[in-house]
Amino acid sequence: MKRTLTALSASLVLMAGLSAAQTTSLQGRLHRTVAPTQGNYHLSTGFELGSPTIRSGPETIFDNTLAVNYYFSVLGNTEEWIDNCAFVADEISGMEQINGFDFYYCSTLPDSTGNAITTEIRFYADNNGFMEPLGWTDPINGTVQNSACTYLLSGLPGDTTSIGGGPCWAIAVDLMHGFECSLPQESIPDGFSDLNGIGWMYKDGFIGLTTGPFLGSNIHSAGTGYGAQDWLGLMDLADIGNEYQGSFFGQQPKVQATFDLILYGDGIPDTDVVNADAPDVNDVLCLGSDMEFRSGNAVTWALDDLGGTAVFPSSAYAMLVGTNGSSAGFGSLAGPGTTLLVDPGSLLFPPTPLVMSGAIPAVTTPSLPGLPPTIWAQAMGFNGGVGPGNAAEASNALRHNN
Repeated sequence: MKRTLTALSASLVLMAGLSAAQTTSLQGRLHRTVAPTQGNYHLSTGFELGSPTIRSGPETIFDNTLAVNYYFSVLGNTEEWIDNCAFVADEISGMEQINGFDFYYCSTLPDSTGNAITTEIRFYADNNGFMEPLGWTDPINGTVQNSACTYLLSGLPGDTTSIGGGPCWAIAVDLMHGFECSLPQESIPDGFSDLNGIGWMYKDGFIGLTTGPFLGSNIHSAGTGYGAQDWLGLMDLADIGNEYQGSFFGQQPKVQATFDLILYGDGIPDTDVVNADAPDVNDVLCLGSDMEFRSGNAVTWALDDLGGTAVFPSSAYAMLVGTNGSSAGFGSLAGPGTTLLVDPGSLLFPPTPLVMSGAIPAVTTPSLPGLPPTIWAQAMGFNGGVGPGNAAEASNALRHNN
């Protein structure tokens, strides 16, 4: 059944001309926050307690952390609340790449083991409001929640006060090297016409009502993140065929209908990480660069030491550089268990292969001459000589647009 909500004291409201008989109060769904405990989450290893140690960023590409004193406990495990953001059009590709994010929530669910909460976060390419995100429902394939990227974060803590923790959490999520998300930048430069969607679902053993995200506030606020709007879309998976429930506004001095969130990117213009669609067992290296790939620059490509934990066992490391590539890959031509992401028919000779050196393998290009529109670069670890069939490790690719 369609539900419409109206605001009482410090509540969210649906802005539609509906009678009081058609409304249901959300009073009691807003709660005061306390200072959050910090934690980290990586998609490969899960949740870890402690100050942020992630390598995401270093650039903040969206910041919607406001003067917040409240959090909103969502209504049930089937409901997805969808927020908004936008990105200024400053990339040749027209895409923004997220390599990490921070989010904040509280829970009143007693959790003596520190792993009772599951959160599902989705990023949508188009969410211009007052309807479901574009493509959310695919009637031909019979699917819903068709998002650009989906992250299921299980094993998060609830209220761990009984074991020395607390009810509120600040979670730093690391997406680097395998989990990045690319979203379109705006085509109309106004921070309103081309919005991306950010969907949140909080799931716990009490079937909702106990856990939810920090909300924005109009009190002592320096302003919202670019593209953030004071309304949320609500989808309910239990209402099959009519999942869109409405768009809800905050309209209270204390509370805005927007969630606290920080998004991070690498800060290098026109450079994107490309991961294999189906990573093979030896696709284990993490490749990055230090500046934009432009004529006159000397760019350093380097492998990531994963905070000092990485080892580099191959006898030699080298870069493959070409003018074309694909996330679908070109098989294991370089070596068993690896995915070649640079089109072998587009390799540049020279500089391919560029031999890397150092305890953390790296190589710096000479001052770059005139360049083709796109450069693809990938690192490989070789045993038995640098050549086809000898690769024992492979990295992500970097796609540089010029």
